[in-house]
Amino acid sequence: MPLSLKVSTFAKPLGVLIGLLAALAVLPFFKSPPHQEDPTAVGPLAADCDGALRDIVVHYKIEEAEVLERPYRDFLPRLSDSVNVFVVCPDNAAFLDLQRRMGTLQCRLTPVIVDHPMTAWARDRWIALQPSVRGGKVTALVSPRGEMGADNWPERKGDENAGDDLARAIGTSVVSLRSDLYFDGGDFVADSETAFVTPNVLKRNLGQMVQSREELVQRLEKLVGRKVLLLDRAPDHHACMFMMPVGSRTVIVADPRAASKMLTPEQVATLPLPKGADFSEATFARFDAVAEQCAKEGYKVVRMPLAPAPDGRTFLAGLNVILDQQGSKRIAYMPTFDNAEVINESSAAVWRGLGYEVRPVNCTSTYRLFGSLRCLVNVLGRG
Repeated sequence: MPLSLKVSTFAKPLGVLIGLLAALAVLPFFKSPPHQEDPTAVGPLAADCDGALRDIVVHYKIEEAEVLERPYRDFLPRLSDSVNVFVVCPDNAAFLDLQRRMGTLQCRLTPVIVDHPMTAWARDRWIALQPSVRGGKVTALVSPRGEMGADNWPERKGDENAGDDLARAIGTSVVSLRSDLYFDGGDFVADSETAFVTPNVLKRNLGQMVQSREELVQRLEKLVGRKVLLLDRAPDHHACMFMMPVGSRTVIVADPRAASKMLTPEQVATLPLPKGADFSEATFARFDAVAEQCAKEGYKVVRMPLAPAPDGRTFLAGLNVILDQQGSKRIAYMPTFDNAEVINESSAAVWRGLGYEVRPVNCTSTYRLFGSLRCLVNVLGRG
């Protein structure tokens, strides 16, 4: 917790200096507003593949309606009446606009009006630590030390407040904490045992916040309360763009080599990718490295065809999912793309082969901005 230093009006300057030094010496790993509860009451990083969706968070801005409306219209109406959707908006007009566009829903929309600039992407703003298994009732939203580009991008600067905004709106069941590490929420995917973390987290912190890979792993394990598998080599993207754990020590890892063998030259030429597809050996190797490292950790690896653009950031695959469970039914809300039917079908076949019901969500409006469904949706809590 931040420390409030109260000094008598008669205190000598030396006393003030001693007090300041003492406060700095005991500053905790996390920083949170004084009204919030002790972060030790929370448990580990929430898994992506366990439990029913209960509380989720999306962002909405009227000026981004052209990008957001289609995926939200495919996703939100399919959620059950047990799901609460917190909608972070810059003003009430934005929330009313989303309500109008979505029509009648089973899930509940709850506005979180922030009154500051913000982006449309909810995932990267924070990671959620679930309530402690020892009877805890508090979820912690852990935000990174800072947002990339915040110094010259007002919307990104506003995004730094997303965790605090939600904690204030929701109340005592949610606390907002700030790590002293740099990361994006999309840099993490997790099952009930392991948090898989992209190499970019090491790149952003090495030499600044940590002095070695080993130190970072230790710090991350303390942060997320799970074993951390820090990927040695991977595509230069968020983890959910190229892999996803599905439980039972199984992970799906994208496979552009499989896509290159599956697609005819004519099909490759018609894919909606800027400057075509990148089916080079160097690109294959980055995805294969993820699969090999996961296999060495004892995970069963299932490969899913993926078509990448030469920019290394635009991917066509059904991996950027939100997973749900309703009773014994496992559900994959899976991104799909116009004019990429072979990729859509092959992705759905992988999910069905793992026992999931596939509910397609058209993300044609978002993938050219380097993200799709999971990038737009953050999971606050599961049942």
